[in-house]
Amino acid sequence: MLARVTRELRRLLSIGGPAVWLMVGVPVFVRGSNESWRVWEWCAAYAAFAAALWLSLRTGRAIWLAVQAASVIALVLALCDGFEGALLVVVALQLGGRASRRAGLLAIAAQSTALFAAIGIHWNFAAALLLAPPYLGFQLLAFFAAEGMARLEAARALQLENGRLEERLRISRELHDRLGHHLTALNLNLEAAARAGNPEALRAAREVGRSLLAEVRAAVEELREPERLDLCTALRTLAEELPSPRVHLVAPQSLRLRDPQRALAVLRCAQEVATNAARHSQARNLWLELEPLDGVLELRARDDGCGVAELRPGNGLRGMRERLESAGGSLIVETAAGKGFTLKARLPL
Repeated sequence: MLARVTRELRRLLSIGGPAVWLMVGVPVFVRGSNESWRVWEWCAAYAAFAAALWLSLRTGRAIWLAVQAASVIALVLALCDGFEGALLVVVALQLGGRASRRAGLLAIAAQSTALFAAIGIHWNFAAALLLAPPYLGFQLLAFFAAEGMARLEAARALQLENGRLEERLRISRELHDRLGHHLTALNLNLEAAARAGNPEALRAAREVGRSLLAEVRAAVEELREPERLDLCTALRTLAEELPSPRVHLVAPQSLRLRDPQRALAVLRCAQEVATNAARHSQARNLWLELEPLDGVLELRARDDGCGVAELRPGNGLRGMRERLESAGGSLIVETAAGKGFTLKARLPL
């Protein structure tokens, strides 16, 4: 079985194939022949080509292309009016993009040789030399045109698939960044409440739950109509949510960026730093500094956690780096055993 016909090629063959088939038959039906048995032979081969074309488009089986080619040769042997070679062009058009280039060219060479021989048998060598070569050229043109259409459609499909994969990656990063921090804060507050029976911790946990719901709603709204984000206000909210580590924030009173994606990149970076400090670093304090300077927004973070001797980036750190680099920024992370984590994120404004 050959590869399936592409959508554009199927549309072309569904319209052009029957049109060529009809035009090849018109001269014979108009002129007729004195030998009625030849006309019946020709009509049988003519009908066989139409049936094989229909079956080829429906099933994609190579056998029906062979039947089409054989039907054309039978047409030539029965009543050669010089136009039957156009049907071989239709066969070559089906081969393009479905068969490999080697197999397609071999098939075109075989059916062109058979056409040359059939014309020579029905008429003579001179007629075969006059008619067969032009149809060979038309077949090659049709084959390479169909092959180009198939490659173009494959490239378009690949581009769409890449777009879908990028969107899935973006959504996965956004879900991780948006929800991971809040869930961590919620768990920490619930653990504190469970240990101490502290109603304040329970109240804080309820507030984090409300914030989590608000974040989900905000994510939907941003997909519809993103608005400017006050980055400093969002960072202060982040600092107030976490019971541990204690977040020390140094930032301007207000900072609204024109590009919401850049603002989100910095905010998600800060959230990931806070989440990692709470989960992995065992830090008691986290210092965050946000400073716009000479067209660049810089976020500096450090904690007093345990650090690690060898940094192995996880999903959060990789997503943070991808998000910043996609916006033209950079990320530097430093750590050592017993010295906590230090991070510097830079993003051009």
